[in-house]
Amino acid sequence: MKRTQIYLDEEIFEFLVSESRNKHKTMSDIIRESIKDKIRNNNKNLLKYLNKVAGIWKNNEFNVDNYINNIRKDRLI
Repeated sequence: MKRTQIYLDEEIFEFLVSESRNKHKTMSDIIRESIKDKIRNNNKNLLKYLNKVAGIWKNNEFNVDNYINNIRKDRLI
């Protein structure tokens, strides 16, 4: 684990103090849990969008040589 220092505005600090008392956890634990939840949610969103596009081209025939030749019409290969 790495140690770091952050500055919090009064509203966030008061929230952490309150949560710390209510949950009987340290403020550090609450901050770490919040960050981990944020990371998990971002990963879930990424997977959701990847699943939406997965297999989108599976029924398409794609000829790489034709594609390359068409974008390079002005140049000799």
